[in-house]
Amino acid sequence: FLNAIFMGIEVQSSIDGDWLPPQLPQVVNYVFAALFTLELVVRFFFSSGSFFCSEDYFWNWLDLFVVVSSITEIIIDIVGAVQEGEKLQGDLNNVSGLKIFRIVRLTKVVKAVRLVRIFRFVMALRTLVTSIAHTLKALFWALTLLCVIVYVFAVLFAQAVHDHTQDPNMPPLSVGADEARERYFGSLLDTMLSLFMSIAGGVSWEHVIFPLKAVNTIWVVCFLFYVSFTYFAVLNVVTGVFCQSAIENAQKDHAAVVQNILDNKEAHLKKIRALFSKLGGTEEAGAITYDMLEEHIQTTAVREYFDSLGLDVSDAWSFFKLLDSDGGGAVEVEEFLLGCLRLRGQARAMDIAKLASDQKWMIKSQGRFQHFVQDELAALATEVKTLQVFNRRTQ
Repeated sequence: FLNAIFMGIEVQSSIDGDWLPPQLPQVVNYVFAALFTLELVVRFFFSSGSFFCSEDYFWNWLDLFVVVSSITEIIIDIVGAVQEGEKLQGDLNNVSGLKIFRIVRLTKVVKAVRLVRIFRFVMALRTLVTSIAHTLKALFWALTLLCVIVYVFAVLFAQAVHDHTQDPNMPPLSVGADEARERYFGSLLDTMLSLFMSIAGGVSWEHVIFPLKAVNTIWVVCFLFYVSFTYFAVLNVVTGVFCQSAIENAQKDHAAVVQNILDNKEAHLKKIRALFSKLGGTEEAGAITYDMLEEHIQTTAVREYFDSLGLDVSDAWSFFKLLDSDGGGAVEVEEFLLGCLRLRGQARAMDIAKLASDQKWMIKSQGRFQHFVQDELAALATEVKTLQVFNRRTQ
C-alpha cells in the first residue's frame, strides 16, 4: 500500500519537474524491493511446498513476478552505475529507461488488492471488488448485445443519410446540417460511435438528430425509438442483471458470509449478556432459576430484549425448560447464551431434519412397542384360555 502511494508521488514529481531528491526514489524502490523479497521468501518457507499450487496460487505467482522484476531493475541500475565509457553507459541508460520497467512497477500496485482478502475491516471493499469481478461475464454479453443493436441502427441511419446526399432529386442539406452529417454519419463507424455516445452521455442526441431532421421526419421517429428502446429498456434490464449478479455474489462469498455471521453473533452475545443481567443473574452467581425468570419476564425492558433477539417467551415454563438442557433446575451463563442463540430466528434446515429424524425414530420405537404389547397380550390371552379350560376339566 505504501509502495503504491509512493509510486504516485514519484510520478507527480516527474511531471512537476522532479521536486523529489534525485536519489530518494531509487533508494525507496530498493527498500520496497527488499521488503517484497523478504516477504516472498518467508511465505515460501512456511508454505510447506504448496506455494505455487495452493488456493491463492495466482497471487503467489504475481508476487514472484513483482519481486523478479524489481530485482532485475535494481541489477540494471547497479550495472549502469559502475560501468565506464560513454557508449556503454548510454546503452545501459537506454535499457534501464525502457518503458516496460515503468509498466512492471504498476504490478506492485496490484499487491494492495491482497488487503481485501486479509483485513476484515475492508470487508465492504472486498464485497465491491468481488461483485464487480463477478459481473464481468454479464458485462461482456451486455456490451455484445448493445453492439448488435447499435450496429443495426447505424446501418439503417448511415444508409439513409448517404442515399439522401447521393440522390440528385433530393434537396441539398444546409451548411450546418452537412457539417453535422459529416461529423456524425460520415461512415459506418462514425455512425456507431455517434449512436453509442447518444445513450452514454458522450454527446447530446439533439446534435445527432439534427441532420436526420433535414433528411426526413421518419428517421427522426426511428432515432427517437432507438434512444427510448436502448435507454429505457436495454440499459435498465442490463442494470437489473448487474445488480442481481452482484447480490448473488455477495451472498455466495464465503469470507463475507462468515464475517457477517461472526458480527451478528457478537452483537447477539452482547444483547444476551445484558438480558442475563436484566433477569437478575450475574456471571459471578453463575445461574438463574425459573422463579427469577418468571419474576422479570413481564417487565418492559426484558420483553424488549427478547423481541430484539427474535425470541417468543409467552410460555415462560417451556422457554426455561428449553434453556435448561441438563435439567438441573437452573440455567447457567453458558447454557443461557447457547440456548438463546439456538432458539432465535427461524427454524433452519438442520433443525427440521433433526426433528424429522427424531420423529422417525419415535415412530419406529412406538411401533416396536405396540407389536411387543400385542404379542404379550396375545400370549396372555392364550394362557387365560388355557387356564379356563383347565378349570372346567377339574370341575
